[in-house]
Amino acid sequence: MADPQNYRAYGVLLRAGRVLIAAEWVGTVFAWKYPGGGVDPGESAEQAVVREFIEETGLAVRVVAELHDPGTKISPWTGKPYTPVYFLVEGEGEPLVPEHEKVEVAFREPDAVFASDLVAAPEKLALRRALDLD
Repeated sequence: MADPQNYRAYGVLLRAGRVLIAAEWVGTVFAWKYPGGGVDPGESAEQAVVREFIEETGLAVRVVAELHDPGTKISPWTGKPYTPVYFLVEGEGEPLVPEHEKVEVAFREPDAVFASDLVAAPEKLALRRALDLD
């Protein structure tokens, strides 16, 4: 991708029919999203999602497939441009958030994610694809 704005990588981790959700403040809005974050210079989106998972959850994951790459969007939470990409990831163990991270993670039922106003549309589409609903 050529010079994306605010390039972000997120991972959809499914276990026993549930999805790992990171609940955190994005700007001034409390939101549900998938673990992930900014892609650093010289880093691929795949490398970023693996690094971000370790930083936010302590889990080592591997990328299975790209789920959704919607291009640059305007964040419903910050009103600013961002360019997200979503991956299906796999990993073992239980998530453990380091003390310095201001995020809560929990496995949630997909129906709760689809019904929640805390989840942005690109996240919902990525989950639909991860569950093979599209």
